[in-house]
Amino acid sequence: MPRRAHSNMLTIKALHVAPTTNLGGPECCLRVSLMPLRLNVDQDALLFLKDFFTSLAAGINPMVPAETTEAHPEAQVQPGSPQEGQAEGVETSGTQEAAGGGQGPSEQQPIYFREFRFTSEVPIWLDYHGKHVTMDQVGTFAGLLIGLAQLNCSELKLKRLCCRHGLLGVDKVLGYALNEWLQDIRKNQLPGLLGGVGPMHSVVQLFQGFRDLLWLPIEQYRKDGRLMRGLQRGAASFGSSTASAALELSNRLVQAIQATAETVYDILSPAAPISRSLQDKRSVRRSRKGQQPADLREGVAKAYDTVREGLLDTAQTICDVASRGHEQKGLTGAVGGVIRQLPPTVVKPLILATEATSNLLGGMRNQILPDAHKDHTLKWRSDEAQD
Repeated sequence: MPRRAHSNMLTIKALHVAPTTNLGGPECCLRVSLMPLRLNVDQDALLFLKDFFTSLAAGINPMVPAETTEAHPEAQVQPGSPQEGQAEGVETSGTQEAAGGGQGPSEQQPIYFREFRFTSEVPIWLDYHGKHVTMDQVGTFAGLLIGLAQLNCSELKLKRLCCRHGLLGVDKVLGYALNEWLQDIRKNQLPGLLGGVGPMHSVVQLFQGFRDLLWLPIEQYRKDGRLMRGLQRGAASFGSSTASAALELSNRLVQAIQATAETVYDILSPAAPISRSLQDKRSVRRSRKGQQPADLREGVAKAYDTVREGLLDTAQTICDVASRGHEQKGLTGAVGGVIRQLPPTVVKPLILATEATSNLLGGMRNQILPDAHKDHTLKWRSDEAQD
């Protein structure tokens, strides 16, 4: 959605009203509005936010002194005439009696919210990246779900709320809002939430392109009879949506093959020096994850650099193994070291090929949808962005 310039993300308006009687504390009318949100959350951030808001909710239940509730009637009357002075005296005595009779073991009480409104419907796009299964903080099932879940462009909406029957305390307000939103999500929004699980977003986009190809010409013809205009719109939507979704699905498949090949490489790799070299290469690849190619030209360049660096690294590794074995056991050690290095060397070209293909597919997709590259850059943290 377009970003609204010079708008506050969160707006809270609280109007405190003096009670009609001398009993009880001040009453509040609360209105809250929120801008649309795009959330990119990984597992560590999710657990931190859970702990943070749990502790925050436990500490922000504001209490008001009971004696402040009696100051409003006095402030409303100013003595300008004998009649006003008599009225003020009556109000003051009544206030003192109420204050004297209302004293108890506790001088403070939570704020009573006469009315609570969440004034705007808030769309939320959620991207979530699970890292590892943890069961000690959230339980077995929730730990499995949090660790294994992957969400991409899941859509949620926080509906408007209006509560006029009164809520006592901030905790009751938060509980009411969360309960209403969770019920609405469970009843009406599960398809939008599950539409982002794994590759489902790309699959939905793929079918959306076919739907637009067939439906947009019909819709345009019903609107103004311009069938050719509808065919152009349908073909444009089909081309962008279907092509980007197909490239995204292909890229996910290639990345899955690459992850499998890297696991096999780990299993077949012999001693520590080689595994350290592989870890160094993987750390470089992680740092490049936020540097997806911006277009096809950059994708081709990155694919070439990946293959070239991988081949040079493989050759350097074989030379190091041979020289180390020759220093320890002579010619026999050199030959043995090279033979032990052959199984991972056979798997390495598959890793390089899949990584290069991923760069090509990413460059093609970003060439078709330039906004996808911007979203990906903002989503993944990089060293350059931190600097």
